[in-house]
Amino acid sequence: MKSRIIRRIIPLAVLVIPSLGLTQITIDADPRIEKLISKKSTKQVAGYRLQICFDSDKSIVDEARNRFVSMYPKIDTYMTFEAPNFNLMVGDFRSMIEAEKIQEEIFGQFTVANIHKTMINLPRVD
Repeated sequence: MKSRIIRRIIPLAVLVIPSLGLTQITIDADPRIEKLISKKSTKQVAGYRLQICFDSDKSIVDEARNRFVSMYPKIDTYMTFEAPNFNLMVGDFRSMIEAEKIQEEIFGQFTVANIHKTMINLPRVD
């Protein structure tokens, strides 16, 4: 009876002992795999933004940004400078329909309301 128990314990010990951290595993991977993974984990995708203001006077663009943020606090705004103008772009819209909805809502309240196809940040979850 004891020999039967010992025969069952020995194979079990062979399986358990390596899992206790006594072994070391080395992975040799192609470095191109890491490049592909980092490329896929980007936080930007193709989408749309609305341009709602551009002017060479930054204070005018800041005022437009403040008005928009008070209307839509959950929509991100992006200001860029392309000489000689400051451009105010808003939103991270995945579809043209999303961008058009906001465009209709703000029509006439801002200098312009043009939709631009561009790379956008992944939309917020909140």
